[in-house]
Amino acid sequence: MMHAFRRILLAGTIAAIGTIATACDGSSSPSSKGSQEQREESKVRKDLHAEKAHELGGASGGSDGSGADDGKGDHKHKDHDKKKDDDRKGDDRKDDKKSGDGSSGAAGSDSKRAHGHEPGPNDIVFYVSMHGDQGGNTLIGLNAKGEVKGSVLRGAPPGDAGESLRDLRGMCLLGDGSILVVNAWMKDTRIVQFGKPGADGVRDFERVFIKGGTGNQGLVHTYSVVVGPGGNIYCSNQDTNTVTRYAGPGAQSPGEPLPAPPSLKSFGSLAPGTFVPNSQTSPQGISEVRGIAFGPDGLLYVADRTGSRVSAYDPQSGDRKAIVASEKDGLKHPIQLAFTPDGKFLFIGDNGANCVWRKDLDSGAITQFVKPGTGGLDAPSAIVVSDAHLFVGSRKTKSILRFKMPEGTLDPHPFVEKLPDNPEFMLKVGGTSGFGT
Repeated sequence: MMHAFRRILLAGTIAAIGTIATACDGSSSPSSKGSQEQREESKVRKDLHAEKAHELGGASGGSDGSGADDGKGDHKHKDHDKKKDDDRKGDDRKDDKKSGDGSSGAAGSDSKRAHGHEPGPNDIVFYVSMHGDQGGNTLIGLNAKGEVKGSVLRGAPPGDAGESLRDLRGMCLLGDGSILVVNAWMKDTRIVQFGKPGADGVRDFERVFIKGGTGNQGLVHTYSVVVGPGGNIYCSNQDTNTVTRYAGPGAQSPGEPLPAPPSLKSFGSLAPGTFVPNSQTSPQGISEVRGIAFGPDGLLYVADRTGSRVSAYDPQSGDRKAIVASEKDGLKHPIQLAFTPDGKFLFIGDNGANCVWRKDLDSGAITQFVKPGTGGLDAPSAIVVSDAHLFVGSRKTKSILRFKMPEGTLDPHPFVEKLPDNPEFMLKVGGTSGFGT
């Protein structure tokens, strides 16, 4: 109906528009009135055809390009859209090039891809440190499927004892994207800093951030390293059974031992940096220290292996605020600690009970989330928890198990099996819970 009305309207104005209409048609001056009308009728047909094509196919005109005058504008739109597509493809090619092709070192990066997409199959989501007895003196990267993507560390120079890295344990990410890694070897205990990952996913050596030995006698055979709420660095040390504290990366003297907290002033001379002493020094001290972690309440939680307990300490005063789990709850040899992202639960890996405990921080209830030996679990370690899963290393089977959150259902197959060495620590460095991690 609308097309018919437009046809009548346009045809009725042919005589009036005269030479103006002819000029708009783009033809030369007419030699007769009849030829002029023929051209105008031809223009009407073209206009109607273009309008119909516009309604059916959108602003780009007819699929055969017969949109007459509108065709020029349509081609501009097409060219513009093509340019945008080419730009996007170019950006994607740049992103692919930056992410690495796995030809050397660890494949991919340990962060989300550009434009907010989830990590690709080669992108690194986890780091794992290993015991070191069988050449595992590095961190290996894992993708979201549990596939080993290679070493993620490079360039560490030899230490005082002649080896660049040996017996790696705990690790933590810093605010600038770099990472601290524990070199636990008793002859050369160090906290080593590596920079942000390069295009190949590998981190280059930056510096020795903290060094044990003269002037820092408490840092021996270190197990775990964490960043405190104020940016200071805390280390648990197996051979001195202490937690020591150091100035963070943003301080005037990064890595320097900090003064003992007020709660320890009455205990006389202590090793530099001592924050939590051993049980021989203080009744609130530690018998055999292992994992440490800061909780959602800002307290430092410390696993005491032979003390069969987990205690919480105030980072300002150093006072022990609570024993949050102990032998009376079933604990035997607590090793590692991990909090859920929402801060509602604390997971405790227990080597003696060969299980993983879960403490509800609201109700105080403690239950076995992973029963003894589930999925072949043998000596739990390397605990990481996300919104979607709990990951637990099984040291003696050289594997990593995965349990669905919050119900604790075991995946039918290990997340990682046949690791080159016993897993010690695991750190989540990329991906999201929606990506299955």
